[in-house]
Amino acid sequence: MLKCPQSHGSSSHVINTHLTLFAILQIQTMVFAIIYYTFVLLFAGLTYASVEGRIPVVPRLQYLVVLGLSLISEWPLPVIVLKIVLIIIASMLGVFKGIIPQLFYIVDILNMIGLVVIFIDADEARRAIEQAIKSYSDQRELPTFTSETFWQRMANPRFVPQNVFQYADISYANHSEKSEAMKESFEQVNYLTLDVYARKDISRSAPKPVFMYIHGGEWIRGDKASPYPLIRHLAEVGWVVVSINYRLAPTSSYPSQLIDAKRALRWVKQNIEHFGGDPKFIAVAGDDAGGQIAAVLALTPNKQEYQPGFGDVDTSVKACVLINAITDLADEQNSWISDYFSKKIAGRQTKDIPLLKEHSPLHLIKDDSVPFLVFHGDRDTSVPFKSSSIFVDEFKKKCKAEIQFIPIPGGHHVYNLFSSPRSHYQAIGVEQWLNHIHSEEGNGDYAWVSKENDFSD
Repeated sequence: MLKCPQSHGSSSHVINTHLTLFAILQIQTMVFAIIYYTFVLLFAGLTYASVEGRIPVVPRLQYLVVLGLSLISEWPLPVIVLKIVLIIIASMLGVFKGIIPQLFYIVDILNMIGLVVIFIDADEARRAIEQAIKSYSDQRELPTFTSETFWQRMANPRFVPQNVFQYADISYANHSEKSEAMKESFEQVNYLTLDVYARKDISRSAPKPVFMYIHGGEWIRGDKASPYPLIRHLAEVGWVVVSINYRLAPTSSYPSQLIDAKRALRWVKQNIEHFGGDPKFIAVAGDDAGGQIAAVLALTPNKQEYQPGFGDVDTSVKACVLINAITDLADEQNSWISDYFSKKIAGRQTKDIPLLKEHSPLHLIKDDSVPFLVFHGDRDTSVPFKSSSIFVDEFKKKCKAEIQFIPIPGGHHVYNLFSSPRSHYQAIGVEQWLNHIHSEEGNGDYAWVSKENDFSD
């Protein structure tokens, strides 16, 4: 008789335990369902915006939105894998019970179909670049979906060449320049550095052409260590590549950024031979704000006011490559850039039209300017696609040098930041054009490594 109460109490305890576990499971399911629904709506919205080329305005988070659009357009396959994992977990937890959850599931399936379409759409970039470089390329066809190279390199978001060595954080400023930067902020001194990329087996007996890259980021953010596939690709095929940092606004007002780029170029001309590079052939490049800096550097060789303390150094280059670059700071059709640059970047009280034109590549073109290669994503919502087209047309009117414009189908503003088919196709296009310009300069056919790494089908 005394055991009955104990049995009753034990049963109650088990029931309570089961109820507690059930409640916990229900809460977990509900929380995961909310997470799943949020991801469905987020990725569906980004996929739609990516395809339409329209960007939602999200104050204070605009840079993240731009990054999200490019992530969707460049890495659709990893996003699909993530979605499949979430669907499996949601199914195991019983999230899809009911009409509304099933509607979200259908939206998710349609979203994945859209991502597949976006992935296939990247082949348009291959065709555009293949067509653009065919007159001087030593490659018959670029890798397609049926190529092993495509899946090993171009569709691999983690691909990094194994035969490239990085010499990191080399200072390019002298003592007085560092002291000047330290007056603004101690952190600014750390920006006066560069990285050098070169093949591990590079021979220093025969100097290789040099490619200097200037990162973007609206003059206020960004870093030389950004994983641009272009940088590593060119180093892999035999170029000596330099990626630079520069002081950022608004702590350092423009033209500090341009002056720093010219200081970095000074260092390259004086020291790159130690890394196997040829100081007689240097091409400069950049994207976004870095493109503006690169273009102004290329279009204002040896201009004294941008070379304080080193006016005797030759700051000319042989070619310039622009990617989604800002080429007209005084653009009336894109008026926000004029106010933004004048006030936040250059530290002026009002819009300064003379300053804007003085530092707009569009207004600096001369008849003896160096050759340019211009890329622009046709879905760029940050820098108008039309601005690059206008720059190219103006260049053709005023200059006798070669210029080539390659629109990138489906490319958003920072597509070149990701290891993706578009960015790898672009890297091959840059390589082939630079080899062509190097050869036109009377240096012979430069393809000693390119032919070893034939990326064609």
